[in-house]
Amino acid sequence: MNADIHKMADPTSKSTADADEIARLSHRKTGFSAARNWRPQAMRRKDGKGAVVDGGNFHGLRHRWVPTVLAMAILCGWVRALQATDKDFIPPPPAKNVTISNGPLSVTFNLAWGAVVVGITNKNVAHGLNIVDYHDVGRLFQVDQFLFFGAKGRKERQINPTQAGHRGYNGFPNGLVLAQKGSPVVHWWRHQHEFHAVIKPFGYNHGQLSHWKYVEDVRIDKQGVAHFKYTFYSHERITQRMNAEIPTLYSDRTDAFMFPRICPFKNSSTARRDARTGRWPVKLLRPAPSWPQPGIRSKGWIANIDTADHLGIFYTTPVGLTEAYGTFPGAGVSDRPPLGKTNVAALGLISYPGEIFSVKFSALVARPKNGPVLISRQQPAVFRIIHNVAPKLPHP
Repeated sequence: MNADIHKMADPTSKSTADADEIARLSHRKTGFSAARNWRPQAMRRKDGKGAVVDGGNFHGLRHRWVPTVLAMAILCGWVRALQATDKDFIPPPPAKNVTISNGPLSVTFNLAWGAVVVGITNKNVAHGLNIVDYHDVGRLFQVDQFLFFGAKGRKERQINPTQAGHRGYNGFPNGLVLAQKGSPVVHWWRHQHEFHAVIKPFGYNHGQLSHWKYVEDVRIDKQGVAHFKYTFYSHERITQRMNAEIPTLYSDRTDAFMFPRICPFKNSSTARRDARTGRWPVKLLRPAPSWPQPGIRSKGWIANIDTADHLGIFYTTPVGLTEAYGTFPGAGVSDRPPLGKTNVAALGLISYPGEIFSVKFSALVARPKNGPVLISRQQPAVFRIIHNVAPKLPHP
């Protein structure tokens, strides 16, 4: 990889720029809702009660607002739009769910929302409880991108292709409130333990089809581990700066996070493993801190933990990329709070027209005491840029 072309932001940096970059990836729509019990085959409609203000930040807004009269006027208009539409959020239709299973694990996708993962369960853990949050298209277990472009001297524009779809609550500049809508799936197939889909993602923020195509491939092995591969194809005609969440997981009942202290995928790490239990040292953050925590450099995996139900969703992350985690106090959820988020992100990339890149990772559901050993036995996650060539400049 050409370091000049694909320069990543240093995830260990404490600079304001890096903190802002991570914060850009943080804000999805959150609002109050009644708690619901849910499993993939029995989703119900959610009741909402408006937007949430927490410590001066509006969950769901992606930018900080300058306290001017104009900014406050726009903000108030957006809040009214949020309050008008939050109660109308509709969960992904259960009739469009498709489930694959192998061993104890099941993964459920929703074809109305870009074949996004709406549930991942293990029948031997917490009676098959699903904690993936499906409050709106910005949550779930999915991939998305942040693309930035603009001319010198002008404000940079951001678009956000998102697997699940368009947020649907933008109430300005003209007061128009748009409906939430899922990204179209143009092709898919399923076998008992395999799933394939081709998705045309909507822009989360502007509601138009993006110039990208996502190809999703998932296979569950006999041990009950799901192996994901996403391939991203750009049909853009311009060069853009890009950050990519690959993937992000929002989960309910999340009161802790866990990640390894050292990377289990490097041979040198075996000397640090407990000889009796075969475990690597891990860090358990309980109680879970609020989002966003400072970015950390991935050591191979991360997990959203529900300690009350003795349940965790563990997934591998490309070593060295930026991980983030935290909870959203007071946020509306599809089951029971706290709402937690983890993600791994490739930051500060340059995307040229025709770019192709991919990510491979594995995910499983296990009890917190067993999950670290099980996830450490998987192949490491891989982020790969397959094609990304700068366009040739015309001869003078």
